[in-house]
Amino acid sequence: MPSILTTTLAALAVAPFATGHSWVEQMRNVNKKGEYVGEYGYPRGMVSKTDKGFTGDSMNWLLPVQPKVFIDETSPLCHTSQRKQEQSSDKYPRLQAVAGGFVAMRYMENGHVTMVDPATGLGKPDKGGSVFVYGTTSPKEDEKLVDVLKWTKDGSGGDARGVLLTTNDFDDGRCYEVNDTPISQERRKSDPNFAMGQAVDGEAGNYPLFCETNVQIPQNITQGKPYTFYWVWQWNTAPNVDPGLPDGKDQYYTTCMDVDIGSADTALAADAETKYDLGPQQDAMSVAVSDFASRTAIITDVLQGQVGPTSMLSSATATGGPAASGAPSNSSSAPSAPLASPTAPALTQVTNIPTMTSHPGAAPAPTSGAGDDNVVTVTDIVYVTVTAGASSKAASAPTTMITSAATSRAPAASAPAASAPSASTPAASPVSSAAASGTAPSSGLGGFTMPSGAAKHKIQRRNGAKFRGML
Repeated sequence: MPSILTTTLAALAVAPFATGHSWVEQMRNVNKKGEYVGEYGYPRGMVSKTDKGFTGDSMNWLLPVQPKVFIDETSPLCHTSQRKQEQSSDKYPRLQAVAGGFVAMRYMENGHVTMVDPATGLGKPDKGGSVFVYGTTSPKEDEKLVDVLKWTKDGSGGDARGVLLTTNDFDDGRCYEVNDTPISQERRKSDPNFAMGQAVDGEAGNYPLFCETNVQIPQNITQGKPYTFYWVWQWNTAPNVDPGLPDGKDQYYTTCMDVDIGSADTALAADAETKYDLGPQQDAMSVAVSDFASRTAIITDVLQGQVGPTSMLSSATATGGPAASGAPSNSSSAPSAPLASPTAPALTQVTNIPTMTSHPGAAPAPTSGAGDDNVVTVTDIVYVTVTAGASSKAASAPTTMITSAATSRAPAASAPAASAPSASTPAASPVSSAAASGTAPSSGLGGFTMPSGAAKHKIQRRNGAKFRGML
């Protein structure tokens, strides 16, 4: 009985929150065998879900800050508690890492993998979107998202203070929440996970398994100094897919963190001590994903997934030579301009699943389409539930339930989409289906009425990227 009670309490501690968003909660070193080694490490300003005073805003950082729909030059990269190179307490230390070593940045999927739903994922990218990890030896307290998104693999992009280190799909191929969905049940068998000390050989996992982003620290980083990581999750909504967001929406989540660069004898040899674990949240998984050293993503260029204006990101590209450390520039580490509002973005509560895009209210009028030359039709029945209230600064939209079989139109991409993909960027395979006939019946607010016609949705190819008509 004590074992069952412990497991139950631990599972409740990591249950997905209604907000359904994600941030890096823990870091681990990964050795050549793919094993987690050394001490636990944590982001700046770490607050655990079991810590007193934790709220959904304690670690979650959503950009743009509402009521804006698209990011701009003022969007602050880091959470208000993560703008300085400071840890929140001694029990959440920096990761002790090594130059050239691999690091796993661990975060909960919170439904973005196992609880995908066409009713709440309109216009969202495959695999939960892309995570971009940037590195620098010259961080700024007033770092702006746009400035960092310009950094490139060869270190020449933007202000050249940092580099793009890696791009991973949000879904690492094994992570899950514990629920009744087929993907969760399958992964609990293939990659069983348990609370620390509760592992049972041969049994399916009964405990949520963190997703992870895998990144290699540059070889030429000096020992004895911190190295800064910026974890940027791009989960934007394509235009002309979600009726509530005709122009689409930028949606970025970030975590800012530092690691101390030391020797392998120190950083990789120490056993992880329980005083630095996540307590009831700590799981028993001891190895990284099998492809930790070679992971990539469907979208590897931030411009491909950007929905809002792209001119401010014109120097950003995923191409370039080997990653460099990002030599310090003349930029001061002190803030060069007043920080943005210290208020974290409001979180939107969703009543059906914990993976909802917040609707900011009135959006700019949609631009006219450019034809169907580069559009694929997908047939499906769509139930759209709009539950997010508008910001007080934006026009208020009523809370409604919509049942429809509407047809959405997606404009052709501004750049040719037929060019051959590189080896590191898999081409998005077109999806074909039978075209639906008939029009959608008018919907009622009372409940879910099966429409007589099938919905026709367009897969949006914007800047060369594929967005689905569903999550």
